[in-house]
Amino acid sequence: LPGKREMFVAIKTLKSGYTEKQRRDFLSEASIMGQFDHPNVIHLEGVVTKSSPVMIITEFMENGSLDTFLRVRN
Repeated sequence: LPGKREMFVAIKTLKSGYTEKQRRDFLSEASIMGQFDHPNVIHLEGVVTKSSPVMIITEFMENGSLDTFLRVRN
């Protein structure tokens, strides 16, 4: 969009065939992420719920996932 900055993002999707509980848990995760505003916590950019698949959009982590990063360092 004009006037908006470009950025890399990561997209987490809810796979098809999900249960209603899985959908609620997925959206709960997005809700929790949206409560944080700290430089050491990944930033939630948006959530897509009006189409399929349901998606959580976050800032892109240059160094990969935290769990992989920690496993390699251990």
